[in-house]
Amino acid sequence: MAGAALIVSNDRDVVAKMATVFEFIDYDVAHAHDVTSTKDNLDYSSNYLIALVLMNDEDDQRDVVAVINQEIPSLSVYLLRKNDSPAQLLPNMKGVTGSIRFPIQYKDLLSRIRQSELDRKTSRGNKALSTSLTGNSPQIRNVEALIRHVSMTDANVLLLGESGTGKEVVARGIHQLSLRTDRPFVAVNCGAIPAELLESELFGHEKGSFTGAINSRRGRFELAEGGTLFLDEIGDMPMPMQVKLLRVLQERTFERIGGTKTITSNVRLIAATHQDLEKRIGEGKFRMDLFYRLNVFPIELPAVRDRPGDIPLLIEKFSTRMELQHRSPIEFDDSAIAALSSHPLLGNVRELENLVERLAILFPGETITHEKLPQRYQSRNSSSQATTLNTRKHSASHLAELSSLGENEDIDLKQYLSSLERTLIVRALENADWVVTKAAKSLSLQRTTLIEKIRKLKIKNKNEAKIDQVALPY
Repeated sequence: MAGAALIVSNDRDVVAKMATVFEFIDYDVAHAHDVTSTKDNLDYSSNYLIALVLMNDEDDQRDVVAVINQEIPSLSVYLLRKNDSPAQLLPNMKGVTGSIRFPIQYKDLLSRIRQSELDRKTSRGNKALSTSLTGNSPQIRNVEALIRHVSMTDANVLLLGESGTGKEVVARGIHQLSLRTDRPFVAVNCGAIPAELLESELFGHEKGSFTGAINSRRGRFELAEGGTLFLDEIGDMPMPMQVKLLRVLQERTFERIGGTKTITSNVRLIAATHQDLEKRIGEGKFRMDLFYRLNVFPIELPAVRDRPGDIPLLIEKFSTRMELQHRSPIEFDDSAIAALSSHPLLGNVRELENLVERLAILFPGETITHEKLPQRYQSRNSSSQATTLNTRKHSASHLAELSSLGENEDIDLKQYLSSLERTLIVRALENADWVVTKAAKSLSLQRTTLIEKIRKLKIKNKNEAKIDQVALPY
C-alpha cells in the first residue's frame, strides 16, 4: 500500500503518533498546524488520499476543513476524536466525511483508507465533484488550479479548446465550487438553436409577441437568475444576438421579446468555443467588444493527445462507470493503451468514452488488447513504421547524392542540412496526414519543437483544405 496523507493539528503528540502509523503502512505524510500551512501543503501537492484534522479550537477546525474543501474538493476529510470526547459532541461540520477515534486503531484506519480509495475511484464521495476532470498531467493540474482561482469570483470565464475536451465539465465544476452552487446552472448550445429562436431562448417572450407565442415564457437568463449561465459554442452566435448579449453584460438588464418591463439580471456567465474567436473577429463574424467582455478569465483545455499519460486514468474512469451500470468490467493491456496513446483521438475525451463503452459491449469482462481495438486505432503503428521507413529512404537518397559529389566540389553544409531537414519533416507530415503530434512522434521530436521547425522552414500544406484542428497552426 502506498499513498499520501495530510495531518492537520496543533497537538504535537497527535501529529507524531499519526505520522508513525501512516509511515508503517508506507504512506507519505505531510503536516500542517493552521489554515495557512494547510493551504501551502495543498498547493504543493494534490496527491493526498485522506486528510485527518484535530484542532483545539472549533473555529480553527472549521476554517481548516473549509480550505481543504476549496482546494481539493474530492479529498476525504476525517475529524480525529479523542477517546474522552463523546461522538455526540462532534461539531456538525459541512464538508467532513466522518470521524475516527484517537488513538487510532489500525483496522479503523485501513477501513477509512479503503473507503477513500473507493470514493476517489467512483467519484461518489459525499464531497467529490461529479464533474471533476480526470488526469494527473501538468496540463490538467493547471486547469484545476485556474478553476479554483476563478470559482470564488463572479468574473466572466471563456473556455477554449477542441470539441470533446470537457468544456461543460469545467463550467459545471466552476459553478459547484462557487458561492452560487445552490442556485441554478443553465446550459445553452448557441450552435444548436436556430438564429431566429435564439433571442427567445435566452431572453424569453411575452404572449402574442410573435406568431405561435400563445403564452409568456421565461428565457434562460431568468431561469439562471442568481446562478450560472453556460453559453456553449459562443462562436456560432449570430451578430445581431451578439449585440444584445453585449448589452446584458454591460448593463445587467434585458427585456423579453414583445415586453416593455426591464428585467435585472444577476447571472454569472461562462462561455465556451472550439473556434479561434480572434480569427473570427478579423473575418467580421464576431464582435471585438463582446470578445473582451467574455475573455476576462480564459481557460484553455488541453487535447487528450497532448496529455497521453492521462489516457490510462480516463480508461479506468470509464470502465468503472460501465461497471457501476451493471456491465461486466473490462481492462486494457499495455499494447492497447500504447495504441490509443499514439492515436490523435480527434474527438478527445468524448471519443475515448464512446470507444470504452463500445468495447465493453463487444468484449464484456475481457482484457482489451491491441488486436481487439477497431482497425482505425490499430493502423497508427503501421503508419508510424511506414513514416520511419520512408524517412530512412530519403536519408539514403541524400547520402547517395552527397557521395556522388566530386572530391574538389564545394558544398554549402548549412544549406544542405537545412534542405535535408526540410525533406524529412515534409515527408513525415505527409505520412501523418499533417497531424503534427503524430509526425513529431515519428521523428522523435517534441510537438512544440516540430512546430518551431515548421515555422522556421516555412513549410506549408499544399492542400490546406485537409488541415483539421490538429494540423499545423499557421
